[in-house]
Amino acid sequence: MLQAVIFDVYGTLLCTGTGSVDAAAEILQKCGRTDIEPKAFYARWKELHRQHMDKPGPFRNEEAIYHLDLHRLYQEYGIAGDADGDVEIMLATLGTRTPYPETKDVLEALQDRVPLCIGSITDDEPLRRDLARSGLEIGKIYTSEGLRCYKPAPAFYKSILRELGIQPQEALFVGDSLLNDVAGPQAVGIPGCWVNRKGAASQSVLPAYTVADLRGLVPIIGSLLEGARL
Repeated sequence: MLQAVIFDVYGTLLCTGTGSVDAAAEILQKCGRTDIEPKAFYARWKELHRQHMDKPGPFRNEEAIYHLDLHRLYQEYGIAGDADGDVEIMLATLGTRTPYPETKDVLEALQDRVPLCIGSITDDEPLRRDLARSGLEIGKIYTSEGLRCYKPAPAFYKSILRELGIQPQEALFVGDSLLNDVAGPQAVGIPGCWVNRKGAASQSVLPAYTVADLRGLVPIIGSLLEGARL
């Protein structure tokens, strides 16, 4: 029986837009490196961010990782700049995301039917700022900063289950990332619902459910609450 729906946030409930690429462009402009394409620069930034999250050792929150990322990028691209100062341009985009058009209506349709919570790769403060500004109220919030680990580490999902006091098959994880929100949860027994807004191919990962946007989740939840098996 379904006991909780766990939502990813960025790319699932909230749209990230072009804020990160715009920040990358501003950083490059500030450093006088308009020869570097901002999208490519940010794509490499994302790769380094993932590597730093996955690196063994003491936990670092996302703000600290952003600093590591930009130091490494400046080395790789031969940029002479103040990485610790310039990273504030990127950090300023956090906490400024906006909901997808259907987000609020879908959450309101579900919140009286099943407990909703969040499981997100983020630091606490920018996420809470985003949720408050967007008028989104969700009962329990679990972040990488609070759990001291990142998706898709099994500990991330197991910690949420333990906090909720439920079994893996009693939850549904909903998100836009095949790695973080489908493969990761399903590896510990939590069915994953892929929010595939771009109509991409699922490659080797087989989600339990796939929806084009959050509206497709409503009948799925309805069916599960009526006794359908996860």
